[in-house]
Amino acid sequence: MKKTILKIKKTLAQIDEYDLNVPTGFRELTMDYIADNYNGAGPDWMPEEARHVLTWLLDIFEPAFLIHDMEFSASDRTEKGFIAANNRLWRNIKKIINYLYPLYNPFCWAEHARWWCKGYETWQACVKFGHSAWMD
Repeated sequence: MKKTILKIKKTLAQIDEYDLNVPTGFRELTMDYIADNYNGAGPDWMPEEARHVLTWLLDIFEPAFLIHDMEFSASDRTEKGFIAANNRLWRNIKKIINYLYPLYNPFCWAEHARWWCKGYETWQACVKFGHSAWMD
């Protein structure tokens, strides 16, 4: 799923707004490189339509997915790198949830819990099923 430059710029702005953790070299990536390597939520082998729906269902995590995809596109194929990329994804997912649905606001608690569950399951899917994509 090729992303437009406008959508990528918006997502990069969210990365800054949410103060997400990015790997070394991330800020030097070109828009063309990001557009060529970012496919949204889900692995490359998943049909584009399915990735589109999954990205839509998990839309608040899109900035974390972009970072994660860039790490996977530059995979060092090591177990340590795979663990680090997935752990960064989980940290960034939690930052997004805490930013959008802060626990200090009791009106956000239900949404915080709902998105935390979705985020945890997303992270676990990457941990359990993402190794082949990391090695490609």
